Amino acid sequence: MLEVMDKESSNNLPAAKGGKTGGGRAFHSRLESFVDFIREQRQRRRTWKEIAEALHAEKGCVITFQGVHQFYRRYLKLSARPHWERAPVPSPITPPPVEPFRNTPQASVPFERPFRQPPPDSIQLNDPNNV
Repeated sequence: MLEVMDKESSNNLPAAKGGKTGGGRAFHSRLESFVDFIREQRQRRRTWKEIAEALHAEKGCVITFQGVHQFYRRYLKLSARPHWERAPVPSPITPPPVEPFRNTPQASVPFERPFRQPPPDSIQLNDPNNV
């Protein structure tokens, strides 16, 4: 006979570990809206701790200074690389205007010099004095 599992026992099985399930929304940091503020503070030579305190006091965003530093470092690294979602929409490519053909002047060629061949009688190949 076959045993039939009821719904309760099938729900009590351990979940399969491993692989990501996918789906869902992409992660976005809560600091993304404060990038300009963080950049401005860094240009004013503020420390990460001072920036974290300013974010808490002025913007109401509670975060540690390590969190601000890691976010901003990652933000700069990712913004340096091109990405298809951040790329501007290319405008239609128009070919450059065609210029009329013009005859470009070439460099002048030096005049030809005659080759002066030595007389064959003056050539002594085995003469020990002409070494």
